[in-house]
Amino acid sequence: MRFILNIITISVLFFISCSGSGTETGLLNGGDTTATSFKWIEGKYIVVHDLSGFYYEEWIKVDNNNYKGTGFFLTRDCIDTILSMKMRLMHEKDKTTLFYDVKDSTKNKETEFTLTKGENNIYVFENPFRDFPSIMQYKIIGDSVIEVTERGFSKNKEKVIEYRATKIN
Repeated sequence: MRFILNIITISVLFFISCSGSGTETGLLNGGDTTATSFKWIEGKYIVVHDLSGFYYEEWIKVDNNNYKGTGFFLTRDCIDTILSMKMRLMHEKDKTTLFYDVKDSTKNKETEFTLTKGENNIYVFENPFRDFPSIMQYKIIGDSVIEVTERGFSKNKEKVIEYRATKIN
């Protein structure tokens, strides 16, 4: 189960990956969305797990306010798919939300995270109804590296996981 939660979290980090510098507080305050507001989400990404395999994800633009993505976790030898999921980003005037639908998950419904902070290359998404992760922070480092911090509770103890991801195109 921890593995699936980590994959969901990794997916969210790709949403944040190549935003560049500056602030996007207008996104949180009902600012207008332009064609370039989320342009940085488009692309292909990879996270390498030393022991278990590779996570690959791709995002495409649907329109100025919507993106869709697909993700796959492959075994180290790239023969078997361990996990697959569909994702979507929806930006409305007052809210930006990421949705994840993990294939064959036990809950069989979308998981939702809401953008609560987006400035100075730090983005925070939250879902207070989840144990772990309930808070995910993404720090943009350069054009292609993201430092991710997941926070929440597992077995009544606070849990924090940190890792990095890379954009491949």
